Amino acid sequence: MMRLIYLCLALTFSFAVQAEESSRFMAPGDLIEGTGEGIVSKAIFFPNMRFPVESGPAYAKSHAYAPGGFKGGGGSECDEANYSYPWRDNFCEFRRADLPVCASGGHQGQDIRPASCEASKHWAVAADNGIVAHVGRFAVTIQTASGTLYRYVHLDMDTLQVKPMDKIAKGSRIGKVSNNWLTKLPIHLHFDAKDTVLLDGQAKSVFLPPYSSLVASYQLIMD
Repeated sequence: MMRLIYLCLALTFSFAVQAEESSRFMAPGDLIEGTGEGIVSKAIFFPNMRFPVESGPAYAKSHAYAPGGFKGGGGSECDEANYSYPWRDNFCEFRRADLPVCASGGHQGQDIRPASCEASKHWAVAADNGIVAHVGRFAVTIQTASGTLYRYVHLDMDTLQVKPMDKIAKGSRIGKVSNNWLTKLPIHLHFDAKDTVLLDGQAKSVFLPPYSSLVASYQLIMD
């Protein structure tokens, strides 16, 4: 049975567990100027989540509005700026998605660069115990017993370690982070999380901000 997360439109509340603030992590909702209106909330919607890349360091920041990205103004995808702290939220970054929790469209998830600018080297792993609910052309979706959907996009599908309906344990390898899409992108993992929430009094399945949950889970593997 799916759990319900009570979500107010302003998202001004915070769960008891919060990610530690440090120089490595910019605040939730602090998007690159001109790329959208972020959600300023430290809520950790997925407190038991395992960081979705097997080992660090890793760098959560936009792939589109960074050097080498299609809106990055030039430069190289391997630019040092893309592989350094601090992290930066891009859940509500303006793309094409119409997310009910974002005022400016939305990106659905968070871009995460692995430790180095090398495709098909770094493993994406299961954020929680569950089953492989879907395997697509470039992506894998894991569904937990509570109904949470964790999606991994831009994987090297030739390295895939799972198939549809497989049971998977938290931390198990899924596939390697790459740059696969209709056209080649900067090397990164797009990671998103979807759950059922009460929104305007109705239960809806929506993408939720993963940034604070990623910060908290990253600290567990790095500190």
